[in-house]
Amino acid sequence: MASIEKTLTDFRKHCTGAVSRRLLIHESSQWSPIVLSGLDFLENAHTYDQLRYNVEEDPPFLFNSDDVNAPDLEQIVKSVVSLLEAQGYPTESVSVSLVDLTGDCCDYGEYQSLERRYPASTVKLFWLVALYGYYEADILQPDVGLPIGDEALMTHYSNNGASSRVLDLITQTQSGDNLDEANLLNWIEARNTINDYFALAGYSDINIAHKTFPIPDLNMTERTGRDLQFADRAQKEAGKAIEGRNYLTTFALARLLYEIETGQAISAEYSDRIKQHLHHSTDPAVWQYEDNNAIEGFFGEYLPPDVRLYTKLGFTFDDGRQEAAIISSPDGKTKFILVVFANDSVYSDVNSKVFPEVAEYVYNQMQLRSSKFDNK
Repeated sequence: MASIEKTLTDFRKHCTGAVSRRLLIHESSQWSPIVLSGLDFLENAHTYDQLRYNVEEDPPFLFNSDDVNAPDLEQIVKSVVSLLEAQGYPTESVSVSLVDLTGDCCDYGEYQSLERRYPASTVKLFWLVALYGYYEADILQPDVGLPIGDEALMTHYSNNGASSRVLDLITQTQSGDNLDEANLLNWIEARNTINDYFALAGYSDINIAHKTFPIPDLNMTERTGRDLQFADRAQKEAGKAIEGRNYLTTFALARLLYEIETGQAISAEYSDRIKQHLHHSTDPAVWQYEDNNAIEGFFGEYLPPDVRLYTKLGFTFDDGRQEAAIISSPDGKTKFILVVFANDSVYSDVNSKVFPEVAEYVYNQMQLRSSKFDNK
């Protein structure tokens, strides 16, 4: 385990490659004039000290519990991988992070948790945290520049139109037609400030600067114009296809959820607000009547109806399923973070029950674990 712990320590170190970019903020806090003026605001933008996410300390994730009688998190994760393999699912494209939030927090188990994976809509959790960070820094004003309800639309309902508007507001960029070289470089610099925001706080191996598609509000079924220029340029410069799209690690999402759960993400008040957006009922009497619910085919489907579930999921037909959640028993004695990325189209089968089965297994094991600790 020592080598894994060293890898995680190295992984948490600050990024240095992109953090010298300047944050471009328009002197007006109103968004509508920026939209109307197109890219003109870039020429008159003020330069600020680089804004960054507020938590820079490493999360206290530890390998192996001191109690040998309790289920070990590493073994639980290995059993999850075995469950997938037993059903014929590929596991080379899978990453898992598991964090025990009870007791002497936090025991940690993982499988390929440092691998870069396409995060689909789970990336929106980072955008929400950054939005609140800009509110807290008084760079943006709540309810100014965004339609009322966009925060919930983006996070709870995973609406790509709302997500597009949030990313535009944070980075002061817009989707649109192709740009000439000079304007494109300015546009890319501004869009990449969302990466810098978290990189300066020690988040490494993440790219969260690309929008999620389709965006019906903009009549965009896929990346076009400057969004496509951005992706093509990044891919060409790096020589790797993954650089032209978003990527995250399950470790990074587990860290962010830990900071949200412990009230550190921006502030205790904003952390609680984030959890409210992430909350979904696991009661079939509730979720079965919701359009596009976040339960069927994902973690919550086989969990007890009174479990507390705070989750952000992702799904594409080409890139499988992704989910990041805080899961708690009604009495709070069992509480953990579970993040699973399964980036293969075989996981995209709409009838798949593998994520519900994984969450059910982990929940039962974590309940057994908490009960043994209670009886010590």
